Amino acid sequence: MTTEKLSPDEINGLLGQGAEGKPMSTNTLMQVEKEALTELLAVSLGGSSTVLSTLFNEQAKVSTPTISIKRKDDLLSATAAPFFVVLGEYTGSAKGIQILSVNKNDVHMMAKAMDAETEAVDMEKQFQMLQEMITAMFASVTQSMEAVLEQEISYSLSGMDVVEKQKDFPVSKFTQEEWFVEAGFQVKIGTTDQADFHLCIPVPLAKQLVGILTNDAEEAYEEEPQQMQYEPNNQTQSTSKLRRTNEEPTIQSVQFSSFDETASVQSEPNNLNMLLDIPLQVTVELGRTKRMVKEILSVSHGSIIELDKLAGEPVDILINNKLIAVGEVVVIDENFGVRVTDILSTADRISKLR
Repeated sequence: MTTEKLSPDEINGLLGQGAEGKPMSTNTLMQVEKEALTELLAVSLGGSSTVLSTLFNEQAKVSTPTISIKRKDDLLSATAAPFFVVLGEYTGSAKGIQILSVNKNDVHMMAKAMDAETEAVDMEKQFQMLQEMITAMFASVTQSMEAVLEQEISYSLSGMDVVEKQKDFPVSKFTQEEWFVEAGFQVKIGTTDQADFHLCIPVPLAKQLVGILTNDAEEAYEEEPQQMQYEPNNQTQSTSKLRRTNEEPTIQSVQFSSFDETASVQSEPNNLNMLLDIPLQVTVELGRTKRMVKEILSVSHGSIIELDKLAGEPVDILINNKLIAVGEVVVIDENFGVRVTDILSTADRISKLR
């Protein structure tokens, strides 16, 4: 039996720690980290639906993302070529790059949706539309992140390009990281159109965001973003050319006042006025009920579904699916309407819209 003792480095290695006793960096996320990151992205991306609805002039909705861990060589493999690729950078409390991809056909569809009066959408218009969309979308995303994480985070768009073949986009040109988190999500526009997006960030950046969220942030991860300049593989005969934005947008967060029962709503009118032109969905809910699948399948013309509200009971008035007031149904000329009979306090109403 040997009496040789293990060195401190060997002990730390067995414990999964570095030379200074700190946890070693891993190339994946634990399940709890995946769940936390999914929740953060779902809230942040979902919050951009209102901005996108304004851009497309019809209702837009962002789905809950599905995340996976991939090597950089397999990055963007889920996006069918040819596709647009958008390189961005996070600064502030969270630092690192972001790679976003979307199929070329989806970009063409969104460009048509944004400018329905234009019959032909050329490549230049597609670049302009995508730049405007991503800039506005991630200004909203980072604003939501700041609210959740209570940290300053900014996003800037660094460049865009069209990739004709998967191997034409060398990820190693822009980052030395080997492992990435890829989040797939959909943007649904109206009732029929849908675009598939894939968002990729390095695992260390993902861990930093989760660390801030769980009040257990690791050391700041900072990577100098490389200039988005590369030459496509000559054998592919790709004609794609680099499209850089003319100028990087300045993104600032809106500081909201704290509202309570006694606070004055007009204490900071300038901040509130910035939100007055944002469209909100108003819903009057007559009632709800739950039914078994077999009961739903048996529904036919003339079927009657009983709701959970009594006749004459006030109906709920919701703003963006949040209860704001109750009222009674009335008839205005030939249209239905609702007369408000009871509302939440002004402070509570504004608080629910935040």
